[in-house]
Amino acid sequence: MKFIAFNGSPSGENSATKKMINSFLEGAKDAGAEVESYNLIDYDIKQCKGCFACWFQTPGKCVINDDMKNLLQAYQTADVVCFGSPVFSWNMTGILKNFVDRLVVLKSPLIAQEEGSFDMEDSKVRNQKYVAISNAGFPGEKNFEIIKAAFSCCNPSLEIYRNCGKLLKSKNPSVKSVVKEYLDTVKQCGYEMASEGKVSETSLKNLEMPLMSTEEYVKFLGM
Repeated sequence: MKFIAFNGSPSGENSATKKMINSFLEGAKDAGAEVESYNLIDYDIKQCKGCFACWFQTPGKCVINDDMKNLLQAYQTADVVCFGSPVFSWNMTGILKNFVDRLVVLKSPLIAQEEGSFDMEDSKVRNQKYVAISNAGFPGEKNFEIIKAAFSCCNPSLEIYRNCGKLLKSKNPSVKSVVKEYLDTVKQCGYEMASEGKVSETSLKNLEMPLMSTEEYVKFLGM
């Protein structure tokens, strides 16, 4: 089994999102999965032109010559695809959105409909599972409503959302101990996903653990 994560944070390797991804993939690796991770900020990914040449002129091949070709090859080898992004202006970053838009090359000009929801059919049958990973710099649980709606389009098997995301990179000893406990749970989710194909109710509940009260967090931010 192969897990591949695509990190849409502009902070790349130093991002809070990457900390979550690393923990998840570490758990999957411990369970025997092959893992890969890509910081999309490090790659040249141009915007989709909406020309649909990849459907009608060069099926399965984009006319844009950039790093997306190699990223697509990696994407297609994955059994589990992880999309990671901090919340920017209520949604995923433009970096991840560019990447997702360019996945249109894997679609076909055939309309599919399921329970009133319309999409384009995949050009080839795909059995991949998807995982959504996101953090928000604000406290509260409603920061993810829009990004959840966006990720719902791929019907994720697992969603990991973390508020108070600034704490994930804190060097404060007391904060670090709480963050470690949380990231250990994220790691456990990766392990269960790779070994069982799903995550236990206990781990899902543990993902909701508070890192800090809203009042403390606002003070921590200096706001």
